[in-house]
Amino acid sequence: MTTLNSMAAKNWPLLVSCAFSLVGVAVAGMFLKWNSLSFTIKVSDLASLLAPLAFAAAVVERAVEILVSPWRDAGASKLKKAVTAIKARPANAAQDQQNAADLKIASDALDEYRGDTQQYAFAVSLTLSGFVSIAGIRAFGPIVEAGQLPDAKLPSEAQHLFFLCVDVALSAALLAGGADGIHSVVNAFTSFFDATADKSSA
Repeated sequence: MTTLNSMAAKNWPLLVSCAFSLVGVAVAGMFLKWNSLSFTIKVSDLASLLAPLAFAAAVVERAVEILVSPWRDAGASKLKKAVTAIKARPANAAQDQQNAADLKIASDALDEYRGDTQQYAFAVSLTLSGFVSIAGIRAFGPIVEAGQLPDAKLPSEAQHLFFLCVDVALSAALLAGGADGIHSVVNAFTSFFDATADKSSA
């Protein structure tokens, strides 16, 4: 029983996400009856259509660096100096054990500080990315029919509203991941279709 409880506690995010997914499938199947959406672009146009998103991600990335660095760099520098000072201590058999303990404490403090900085940077990045996405720079809007025809090609206003919410949320997450993440999405997409085209022509 204890093992089952510990497994459930460890895997609760997975269980919750699966439950939400099942509820979503049930609601979509029984009540919504929404039509599927189709892509309206060529694969060769994908990179140019997502270029504004990559540019926005680079701008957000730089803005986060500007906002977080003055706030956190001073503390990081102090902790780095402490680690460097301990490493520079002269070798002494009587003090080696104490130096190793001091180095571990200083290194752990630096790692913890860097971890906190990453969390703060992600929070700022996600907030700015949410604003950018709400303003209209999004991932699915330019490439899906619903984004180009916002009120004519969807069976209901509810599906259009839900599409916008999903587009805003996913775009914000993608922007927060930085420009490299967007480039990896484009590369994966184009590589897949290139491989498919090669197989069909072989």
